[in-house]
Amino acid sequence: MTEIRRQIDRLIIRLKQQDALSAVRFVREYGGDPVETPVHGMLAAVGIVKTAREKSYLGGLLSGDTQGETYSAEVEIRVYAPQRENGNGLSELVSELLTGLEKADEEKLITETAASSIAFDSNLNTVYRSLTFRLEFCLCGEG
Repeated sequence: MTEIRRQIDRLIIRLKQQDALSAVRFVREYGGDPVETPVHGMLAAVGIVKTAREKSYLGGLLSGDTQGETYSAEVEIRVYAPQRENGNGLSELVSELLTGLEKADEEKLITETAASSIAFDSNLNTVYRSLTFRLEFCLCGEG
């Protein structure tokens, strides 16, 4: 799980460096930082939905002396906007995130991306959209 989190953190750091996303506050879902209520400005909660070890390589499968494992992770970024602003700019921000992920993915680990329709969260009094993506990578080395 540590390597998966490390890969996600690299992507988020690169997203934060993009001008169009500089005003977004990124937090870990289920992390130590509580989500403020009411939400002020755009907030992106990043969470790992599912992880899996896809394949194990023990010589001969990739090459005669390669060893390691392939991992995948489904990641969700739930983007919140204050309800009092009727979610103004939410769809544009999600669009920026989708194109920003492509730029941030220097290692080409992302295989799928999708965005949900707009929904309302009554607990946080916000409107939100979820952006999901799938990471696939190999922790392989010469054995």
